[in-house]
Amino acid sequence: MEKQTLLTQAQKGGFFNYTAGVAYQILNHYQVGGLEIDNYVTDLPFQKGLSSSAAICLLVARAFNQIYELNMSRRDEMKLTYLGEITTPSPCGRMDQACAYGNQPIAIIFDGDVT
Repeated sequence: MEKQTLLTQAQKGGFFNYTAGVAYQILNHYQVGGLEIDNYVTDLPFQKGLSSSAAICLLVARAFNQIYELNMSRRDEMKLTYLGEITTPSPCGRMDQACAYGNQPIAIIFDGDVT
């Protein structure tokens, strides 16, 4: 959990750069230590537009939120998920973070370019 190390890893590219990007953003907003996530199964297809990168980013943000009792709302988790994802070279959109709400219908309204 060193800012420069996380930022360098996030900007390298590759699937796990997303986890580094979110950890970097969490560290910029909260005083936390690290955490270990055992990703023993990955069943979302890579680069298929199905929010696989957003899903791993959200998993990291939510894990920090729960482990360190940060009391972030879902909206806060989504914001840090998005910030973490755009820290990487990956082009992504805010709509991907809808995975934060799980398996339920939601409406997302964009009213500007504010992150």
